[in-house]
Order: sequence, then C-alpha cells, then structure tokens
Amino acid sequence: MTARPANAHQARLLRLLRDGGPNSRAQLGDQVELSRSKLAVEVDRLLETGLVVADGLAASRGGRRSHNIRLAPELRFLGVDIGATSIDVAVTNAELEVLGHLNQPMDVREGPVAVFEQVLAMAAKLRASGLAEGFDGAGIGVPGPVRFPEGVPVAPPIMPGWDGFPVREALSQDLGCPVMVDNDVNLMAMGEQHAGVARSVGDFLCVKIGTGIGCGIVVGGEVYRGTTGSAGDIGHIQVDPDGRPCACGNKGCLEAHFSGAALARDAEDAAREGRSPELAARLEAAGRLTAADVAAAAAAGD
Repeated sequence: MTARPANAHQARLLRLLRDGGPNSRAQLGDQVELSRSKLAVEVDRLLETGLVVADGLAASRGGRRSHNIRLAPELRFLGVDIGATSIDVAVTNAELEVLGHLNQPMDVREGPVAVFEQVLAMAAKLRASGLAEGFDGAGIGVPGPVRFPEGVPVAPPIMPGWDGFPVREALSQDLGCPVMVDNDVNLMAMGEQHAGVARSVGDFLCVKIGTGIGCGIVVGGEVYRGTTGSAGDIGHIQVDPDGRPCACGNKGCLEAHFSGAALARDAEDAAREGRSPELAARLEAAGRLTAADVAAAAAAGD
C-alpha cells in the first residue's frame, strides 16, 4: 500500500504541490507556518517516502539555488462516480489530470456486489491499457447519504441493498490502496472548490440535478455532512403532499417533480399538448413524433 503523509504538515505540503504544481522549498516555506529547519525535515521525509521527487533547480532568490519539489509523476489515483443509471471510472495523476476515462450504463438498484464487479472490471481495463500498474488511492462517489468516517452508505433512498454496505473496506481490499467514499454531490462541491467556480469562496451550495437531486454544502471551506451524512440530501424533501409518486416510495418529492427525468417528461407533455412548437419539432426530428402529431399539437395549441 502506498505511503501516506505522517502528519498535518506533510499533508499540507502535498496539497500545495497538488494544486500549484512543482515548487521550491523557499516558495513552499512562504505558504506554511514552519521554520526553515522544520520545513527541511518534513520535505526530506516526503522525499524518502517517494511521494515527492526533486524536479530541477529553482529560480534564484539570492544565494544558493534550491531544487524544485513535485509530486511523484508515477502516482496514480482512481476516481469512481456511481450514478443512479451509470458508472464513470477515471485514472488521474497526482496533480489530478485525467489520463483515461470509461463510462458504462448500470442501474444502482442492482446492488453493491454487481455494481462493484463492474467498477473493478473497468479499473482493470484502464490498468491493462497501460495507464497505471496499480492505484495509490481511490475516491468513490455514491448517490446517497454516507457515514463518512466509515465510508458506509446510510439508508440511501434510491439504493436498495446498499444500507450499511462496507464500501470503503471492500474496495480498499480489492484495489490494494486507501479509499475515500462520500456522497457524489459532496465530491462535486469539492471539485468546484479545487478547480471550478468556487475556488475563491469558502461558503457555497452545489446543487446537482440529474437522475436524482442532491446538494453539497460547504461552510468555511469544509464540506458540511451533518451527523448522519444526510445534510445535503434534498431530493426527497416533500414539496407537494399530493404530488407525483417518487422512486423512493413517497409522493411529491422534489426529485419526482424536478429531476432530469421529470423535466424531460414535462417537456414532452408540452410538445404533445401543443404548448411548445419548438419542442414538438425537436421530437419530430428525433423520430419520436410524426408530422401528424406535430400538426395535432399545433392545432391544440391554437
């Protein structure tokens, strides 16, 4: 199993190198609250682990030039996004550049065993392509609440058979590396914070509307998960007591009215009922409406 940072100082240095690329010891020292001697000790320890490597001479700042430090270029990480209807698996380097990506349709309701058999098969295919000999860490996103410290789903509304399944433990054994498991929208929020539209803010909401609806909550730069990991699970809040039936078994959930499938259904109804000639034309072009249907819809709209 890959070496890991031994303390918070080393973790901070690794994050700086991940986000900023190669840097000199002096420049790293400007960004962390460490004495020059303590910084040298921590950098040397990281070099010994193989997590970082020397990367040429840094620009002179007066006096002897030091070496740049960078994350080891051979490090490889696996990212897995488990959605309600599909799986995405990607390999990245240590600076989170995507080196390879696979997508496969999959119904999350088939259960964790079937889903992770597919995940492992996709990971093996990426390894066989030459992108990675093995993985130094993996991140897994699932479409439901997660008890984060243990990496275990907690009563996920649209994931029968997943409650309490030891995702982190099972995949860590199969992949041979550390694994982090979280709600998919929490991870999406972290991605926006790392390299997206939320880079300059510390407090924000990230709302995902797809097959389901979820929300990542970031407060003070940290993901807020709540006691049970359900803080952002907004998709099954009831918005209409007499509303549409939802996949979770209840009625009138936010997801039942405003998910991607619900919006597509509303759009198709608008086309067929003559309330949107443009949508009717799009359906006709896709072969889902005949010319007679379009004419009837136009007449109904008139």
